[in-house]
Amino acid sequence: MFKSWRKETNYQFLFWAGMINGIGSRISQIAIFGLLYQLTGSGMAIGLVLAIRMIPFLILAPLGGMLADRFSKKKLLFTVDLFRIPVVLSLLLVQDSSNVWLIYLITFVLASLEALYVPTRMSAIPFLVKQDRLIDINSLEQAMVGFVLVIGAASGGVIAYYFGLSTSFVLNGITFLLSALIIARLNISVVSNKEKAKASISMSSNQLWSSAALLTFFFIAVTMPLANGIDNVLVSIYALEVFEMGELGVGILYAALGLGFIFSSMCSNLLKRSLLALTVLFIAFEGLGHLLLSIVPSFSSAICVIISITFVGGLSNICIDTVMMKVIPRRKQGTIFGLMQAISNTALGLSMASAGFLLEVFTPRELSLLVGVAYIAFTILYSIQFSKLNLVKEKRELLRGMKSA
Repeated sequence: MFKSWRKETNYQFLFWAGMINGIGSRISQIAIFGLLYQLTGSGMAIGLVLAIRMIPFLILAPLGGMLADRFSKKKLLFTVDLFRIPVVLSLLLVQDSSNVWLIYLITFVLASLEALYVPTRMSAIPFLVKQDRLIDINSLEQAMVGFVLVIGAASGGVIAYYFGLSTSFVLNGITFLLSALIIARLNISVVSNKEKAKASISMSSNQLWSSAALLTFFFIAVTMPLANGIDNVLVSIYALEVFEMGELGVGILYAALGLGFIFSSMCSNLLKRSLLALTVLFIAFEGLGHLLLSIVPSFSSAICVIISITFVGGLSNICIDTVMMKVIPRRKQGTIFGLMQAISNTALGLSMASAGFLLEVFTPRELSLLVGVAYIAFTILYSIQFSKLNLVKEKRELLRGMKSA
């Protein structure tokens, strides 16, 4: 992994830009939660903000993906980062409870820009790195997610507590500026006008529904977030209710989530063959982790189990992301990844919303048990679908379909 890092100097700019603006966004998010609670005293207001963040992905993520296929990815990423600076600084205008509507509006705009940014960034990776290094680079992406989670969550609370919420928003604005300056140094391979013209033509419904590989990828994009969304809620509930560790416990468990992703990124050298089989295996282990979480006797053991869950979850993400980047034609990856972001974030939002209702019916441990069973059920379905796939044939047919479009 680190050999690929040294050789892919161009990707390093994308990595550091994502790391910096990701940490800044996490710091700002924690400050938004604190500001809302100060002004409203309502946990429902925080839940509403989380729901608002999911809405733009349904419409704008596919748009962001299509724009990424037609226009300069570098310019799109640079422009989005610049636009986010005045938007996040607008939170400084919120002074009292009469301005709560402004928090919701700013959250919606930030989420809209993020929906444009994410598929563009993901589709830029295959243009920056060599195909045989994709597995290592996707491992680095998991490491970045982990570091953002650990550093952002830890520093966000400290900054808001000791320096005030306004400092968090100003700092986030600075991180967006730094990210834009780093993106400006990117050198993404230029796509010819002829390729751009082809990419601008939408994939027909027949092409989409006739590709077993794409259908499988979309099925995963729908089903996995249904369990992942409940995961996100359960982490907080385990800290607050099951082990009564308060906000400190929430921070520790979220840091554990990040550590699992970081550890998974260190194992890319083991992920060379049979990536689809490994995806199923790691998701099954993730399910077993949740079964174990439902019976852990202590907070310390819960930390270890959660690290293990995100460790295998990170490995499954690395495998499936690498397969998609190798199979889906490069000039259509923005569009496909945008659609997947729309689907997965919508499913994630519905899952997080349903978790609250499910916790009225089930105890946290019972719900964790059900999540574990769901993961294992998904692995059976994925195994059936993967057994029917011939990735070489699928890639060839997708390329042929693009040429005939």
